[in-house]
Amino acid sequence: MSRKIDMSKEEKEQTHFTTLIQVARLYYEENLGQQEIANKLGVSRSLIAQYLQKAREQDIVHIEINDPVGNCRQLSEEIRKIGRLNHVEVVSQAHNSPQLTLRAVATKASQYLKNVMKTTDVFGISSGRSVTEVLDTLALESHRHFDNIDVVPLLGENNNRAVYTQVNQLVLKTVNTLGGKPHFLFAPMMVGTPELRNALLQEEYMKRIAELWDRLTVICVGIGVVPPTPGMIPYIGEEYIPDMIKSGAVGDICGRYFDSTGKIIESGVEDRVIGVSTDQLHAIRNVVAIAHGSDKAHAVCGAIRTGIVTSLFIDRACANIVAKEL
Repeated sequence: MSRKIDMSKEEKEQTHFTTLIQVARLYYEENLGQQEIANKLGVSRSLIAQYLQKAREQDIVHIEINDPVGNCRQLSEEIRKIGRLNHVEVVSQAHNSPQLTLRAVATKASQYLKNVMKTTDVFGISSGRSVTEVLDTLALESHRHFDNIDVVPLLGENNNRAVYTQVNQLVLKTVNTLGGKPHFLFAPMMVGTPELRNALLQEEYMKRIAELWDRLTVICVGIGVVPPTPGMIPYIGEEYIPDMIKSGAVGDICGRYFDSTGKIIESGVEDRVIGVSTDQLHAIRNVVAIAHGSDKAHAVCGAIRTGIVTSLFIDRACANIVAKEL
């Protein structure tokens, strides 16, 4: 004759807790349906539903919704407020693909430009991978034409042969995409002496470009980082980077280098640069800046603190750091 063994209250609670864990594992980890679990345990489906509900109530199962879009919007607004910017967009980065991440950031920037630009704008562009990607995306997406805009290079030509360093080619690409009037700058980005730079700026065609720099209303620029990331081509040349590092530079916009506080670094090199000046950059209504990658976060913070940037487009990996450092 068998004897019934009564379980203590603690034992009953432990058995119930173990059952909840077993049901939760079958449902959430092994992806079994509620009816499959009910058949496996020999109970009703409604009881399995109750077990799953109790597992959540007792914090055995914790459900967290990861909303990348919502998180990006929150980060965007946080950086916009702290940085006192007019517009910020944070984009989710592509897994293990910097190129796809850049494309996503550039797409957002090109959409923004397409919506905010007017036919009366003087539009300035710098060279670089980020700006080139924005212009490529504009070429694919834009159906608007701005026949009266002036498209102006912000810097002289770089001696590197890569297409994305050739600003006059980018000006032509922009005009072919958007329409407008192209203006070319047939001069190197940097010359040997300040005297030579000043002399070149007195040439008639250079005066016309300089006058357009005074009238710039919208520009699209990348944010450079110091020291340069692999594959990045510094505006001023590799040989000047050690001195910039000693001076505390963390990044640059259009060859104008700044430190982590946003202070523009005056090393003497800037007096040899043929390009838009810091004062002219500060006077522009809408400076659209693009960057991606966590390794650019310090440079982005410095760029924001210069007061030059008004609209920022970055990826979430970069934004996570920027939001903490600002």
